[in-house]
Amino acid sequence: MTYATRYSYLLDKARLLAQARAGLNPSPLPPLFFFTDPERTPHPEDIVAHLPQGCGVVYRHFGDPHAPQRARLLRKIASDNGLTFLIGEDDVLAAEVEADGVHLAQRSLPRAAALRAARPDTLLTIACHDVQTLPKLNEDIFDAAFISPIFASRSPSAQTATALGLKGVQALTAQTGLPLYGLGGITCDTITQLGGSGLAGVAAVDAFKLD
Repeated sequence: MTYATRYSYLLDKARLLAQARAGLNPSPLPPLFFFTDPERTPHPEDIVAHLPQGCGVVYRHFGDPHAPQRARLLRKIASDNGLTFLIGEDDVLAAEVEADGVHLAQRSLPRAAALRAARPDTLLTIACHDVQTLPKLNEDIFDAAFISPIFASRSPSAQTATALGLKGVQALTAQTGLPLYGLGGITCDTITQLGGSGLAGVAAVDAFKLD
């Protein structure tokens, strides 16, 4: 399977998940996201340039000194190709490059309300790794949350966590009207296991790596 075919397949399956949420709070975000990772995807611009229209990108720079330059490049590619572009954690950089929004780590929950008040028209999402955090995610503040890990994942943050699986995901989506996205171990094979999950979409890192 070529990368173009893989990306289109993932987007089609993600759209089916989103459509199955009929009657629930619709998500203002696209159904499929590529999360960058400096180690696993060191050249995210190569991947973003091949994403089909209607996808999203979360650029996580983790302190890369070249982040401003890369963010501007990714912003341009996203704008040219009809992609939604979010920046992880760095709301200052997001404003500088006119990103569509900001994605916060779970630990940044305490600053979310102030960020929403300061940037009411910016998309705002957050990571959620446990059931205790989910009730704290105010639907008036966040546009969506990314729950993880859905399946076994190579992500460092997932090494000590138990994969949710379909039943775990369903238990979370049943607790909130906030659109939830699945992250962690999402591939062309595992995404087919999420039918009826209640997810608004999915996100991945390794599934987007170029062959």
